[in-house]
Amino acid sequence: MKEFFAVQYDADAHPDRWHLDDPIDASGNILDANLLPKMGPYIGPSIAAVQIDTRYPGRALDFSFGYFNFLVVRTFVADLIEQHGGHIQRFPVVLKPGDQSGYELIFTLDAPKGLIDLDRADEYQFHETTDPVCDMRYMNIAPRQKGMLYKVYDLYIDAERAKGLTIFRPWEYASLIISGDLKRAFEAAEVTGISYRLVS
Repeated sequence: MKEFFAVQYDADAHPDRWHLDDPIDASGNILDANLLPKMGPYIGPSIAAVQIDTRYPGRALDFSFGYFNFLVVRTFVADLIEQHGGHIQRFPVVLKPGDQSGYELIFTLDAPKGLIDLDRADEYQFHETTDPVCDMRYMNIAPRQKGMLYKVYDLYIDAERAKGLTIFRPWEYASLIISGDLKRAFEAAEVTGISYRLVS
C-alpha cells in the first residue's frame, strides 16, 4: 500500500527559523495572507515578493509555512515536486528585506474530496454554514464552506483512494499531504524546515 504523510513545520529541528509575513504583488501592494486560498489555482494579483517578519529574525529554510499556512519553498523544492508528478502553481518571489532570490510561493492544485478517514480520527467537527469570508477578493476555493471540517484530531486518509496523488490538501481540511515517494525525495535532498507524520 502507498504511504502518505502530513507535512508540518519542524519546530524541534528549527526553533530559530524565520517567520514569513504577507506577500507583495508586482505593484508593491501588500496582500493579506489571510485572504490567500489554501488551495489553488490562485487568481488574484501576481505575487512578486514575501516579507520576512523582522520582529523575529531567524534562519532561512528550504520549505516554509508563512502566516495562515501559505507555502514558500526554494526553487529546487518546487522542481522536485513537479519531477515527482505534483501539480502546483508557482510564483517566483524575492524575500524582503534583503531581496533574497531563489524562492517560490506555491499553491497545491489537487484538492480531492472524500479521502479523509473519519473513522480513525479521535475527534472532528464540521462547519455548519458557509463563512462570509469566502466572498472576499482573493478567494477562489473558499476555506470555510458548509461540509468542510472545522477541526480534526489525528487526521488519516484512505491511501487506496489517494493513489496517483503526489501533493495535495484534502478539500474538507487543508492539511498538506505528500506521497511517500516525494517524502523520500525531500529527505534525500535534505530539505529543511519540515517534519512528517504518517497519515495512511
